[in-house]
Amino acid sequence: MPKISVERTLTQTKKAVLGGLGRYNDEQMGKQRYKRFAISLRDGNEIVGGIIGELWTAVLFIQLFWIEQKFRKKGFGGKLIKAIEDEARRFGAVRAYVDTMSFQAPGFYRANGYEEFGSIEGYPGGVTRHWLTKSL
Repeated sequence: MPKISVERTLTQTKKAVLGGLGRYNDEQMGKQRYKRFAISLRDGNEIVGGIIGELWTAVLFIQLFWIEQKFRKKGFGGKLIKAIEDEARRFGAVRAYVDTMSFQAPGFYRANGYEEFGSIEGYPGGVTRHWLTKSL
């Protein structure tokens, strides 16, 4: 009989879950594309910002996005968003989505054409998590 166990290291379980989920998804939708990629902002050889995304099927998920403080509000964020969207389009993406906290950048994403489709309140300090999406 199967038993449930709590694990502190995820490697083996994560591999099994991803494999099983991937096989199930392929059965339902056919073999799908999956790509991860990053766009960096460099000052000389130093990375001072970047955006990391993953494309699954035809949807880009913007996973991580950061710009060093002194380079913010100078147009680099919009250029990075455009670059990752353009790269995703080359791979066939038709939509993008992102999640961000209320103290991070929901206004930035809205200014770049993203629309909110959900949020969750209840984080410490009155913080809200927002999900936004955009047609590419």
